[in-house]
Amino acid sequence: MNTHIRLLALLVGTMLACGAKPPVPEQQPPAAAEQEPEGSHSRAFQPPDGGGFLNLFSGENLDGWTIMGDPAGWAVKDGIIRSEGLLGGDWLRFNEPQSDFILKLDWRVSQDGNSGVYIRAAEEGRPWESGYEIQISNAPRDDLHCTCSLYGYAAVDPRPDESADTWHTFEIHALGPRITVFSDGVQCAELDQAKSELAREKPLTGFVGIQDSHAGEGSYVEYRNIQLKLLD
Repeated sequence: MNTHIRLLALLVGTMLACGAKPPVPEQQPPAAAEQEPEGSHSRAFQPPDGGGFLNLFSGENLDGWTIMGDPAGWAVKDGIIRSEGLLGGDWLRFNEPQSDFILKLDWRVSQDGNSGVYIRAAEEGRPWESGYEIQISNAPRDDLHCTCSLYGYAAVDPRPDESADTWHTFEIHALGPRITVFSDGVQCAELDQAKSELAREKPLTGFVGIQDSHAGEGSYVEYRNIQLKLLD
């Protein structure tokens, strides 16, 4: 019997002899039930790290997303969402509408490809009309309709890298009426819709989405690492 046990036995014996009750071991409070992170809305909406960003894409399937076209137009493999041209995928819509946020994702597109990222779009209809499309393309286009532009609403300045078959990163900030778009870490487009005749009436809440490959046969677009940080 070691010293600690002998002392404890002596203490208990002494207390019993004096009519006192032996000490009750202090109980630890029960562990709090695990909860979904604040702002969590689906199984796909989980925190990847401590930076406040949430994964919208699991890397394994399209849980948490709705296919707005032909399911044959979308495939998931090796942590990548892929769409090929002329398969009618239309667009993928994340199931929960968002208002103020930072959206980050990687994309890669074929030569003369055409795709885009939607924000604040309506559930139905044309998302580039109800909300905004941040354009993805390396076909010949003007600054108002090229990669990183808020398609038809805000031109790029400077022009971003549009290299085909190369991974690029968008970071899109939407805070109230102000939208700012970064491509590969460089701010390339900005819009204050409160000061825009064309955009003033657009809603400040809507769906995030990604467009399929809207170019011809043999074209493709790929997406990965789709993450969102809520600001409201």
